[in-house]
Amino acid sequence: MATRDSRLRLLADAAFVFLLGVAFRLFTLGVMARANGDPPAGLLTGWDSKYYLAIAEFGYFEADLNTDVPVHHRTLAFFPGFPALVRLVHQVAGLDMSTAATVVNVVAGVAMTAGVMAIAARMGAGRAGRIGAGILVSSAPMSITFSMPYSEALFGALAFWSVVALMDRRWGTAAGLILLLGFIRLTAVALIGVFGLVVLLQASRDRRAWAWLALTPSALLGYLAWASWHTRDVGGYFGIQEAGWHSGFDFGVATLRWVWMVLTTSGEGGYLLSVGVMVAALVSLVAARGRMPLEVWWFAAAMVATVLLSDGIMHSRPRLLLPAVILLLPWVLWGAEKLPRGWQVAAAAAWVVFGAWFSAYMLAVFEWAI
Repeated sequence: MATRDSRLRLLADAAFVFLLGVAFRLFTLGVMARANGDPPAGLLTGWDSKYYLAIAEFGYFEADLNTDVPVHHRTLAFFPGFPALVRLVHQVAGLDMSTAATVVNVVAGVAMTAGVMAIAARMGAGRAGRIGAGILVSSAPMSITFSMPYSEALFGALAFWSVVALMDRRWGTAAGLILLLGFIRLTAVALIGVFGLVVLLQASRDRRAWAWLALTPSALLGYLAWASWHTRDVGGYFGIQEAGWHSGFDFGVATLRWVWMVLTTSGEGGYLLSVGVMVAALVSLVAARGRMPLEVWWFAAAMVATVLLSDGIMHSRPRLLLPAVILLLPWVLWGAEKLPRGWQVAAAAAWVVFGAWFSAYMLAVFEWAI
């Protein structure tokens, strides 16, 4: 059982790792934004950020957005958990919405980093390995979204700690965290599936585990039902997803077609980087099998499947695949144990620099949605 001092050390290390990465990413974005004549603040509040901030300020039905359809046919595609927290911080602290979103993301980002460090600890990692795990996740390509009004950091925090709870067989804690995930993103279904697999294969006779599992989909299904009722004229929640973002499960057909198109005809750097992340996710998924606890691998596999087997905005895949970077954890822990300290520092620094450059490029240079 972790002591109070060890928990405080974990939190302090997570805060240091996450905030140092944030500072370097923002510096890199500032340099590249100036090189391209863009204000960094404007880049940080672009794309889906405008939806989250408008929902937080005005709600789903009165959001001040320029759309060619009734505004709720766009806003209801976004789950309520993140904007609700932003609004709460805004009301309690009196901060503007963008600053309130920053506060939410800093807290969530530190919690997310601590979560993956806790997973590493359960895989036998010492302090160097835990810090390496934190750097791996918090400074991955597209980690700039942890500093934007997006739900990535909050989703990662809840997801990683729910995996920790499943590894510890704390069914009630896991169920509560996954229930909350149902208010954050549709991909909460991945954690519900992992919970089901863990119970089915490793605790099938535990009635309490089955009871807790039965509770986990309630928030997700509740929101989908509510949003679908208000958009029933256009096919419900999945209808507005298809109309606005071409999202839909197709067993990977659209992904394969897009990858082929990019590799054979495209000269767009952002597309090529996105394909690289997709391929890396698949290769890592295969390579990590048997090298990490099943709960962790199942989670990563479910995340990869939900992203790559669906249609949608393909160049958003690096952002959506952020949690799957945990597939590289076995090699991070190997390096923390086997490599000299100088090589460890060099590898960590290279990862932070690459992640910051990738993030800044996709915001400041690449012209399409992230």
